[in-house]
Amino acid sequence: MATMHLDAESKAELHSGAEKLIARYESPLETVKALMAYNCELETQILALAHRYPGIVAISYDPTPPVLG
Repeated sequence: MATMHLDAESKAELHSGAEKLIARYESPLETVKALMAYNCELETQILALAHRYPGIVAISYDPTPPVLG
């Protein structure tokens, strides 16, 4: 699980991309699948940036398990 701290412009861009995906699908299941794929793509891009430019993105592991419910 990751926490990203984004500026307002980046948040708006991500929100817009998600809204476009949501509007594209009629089935809630297909919408969720598309959003999960979109999220994976974004995480892959962030990891690639962190690898290329270690000073821009800091990645650390938080051993705290997620809380459900």
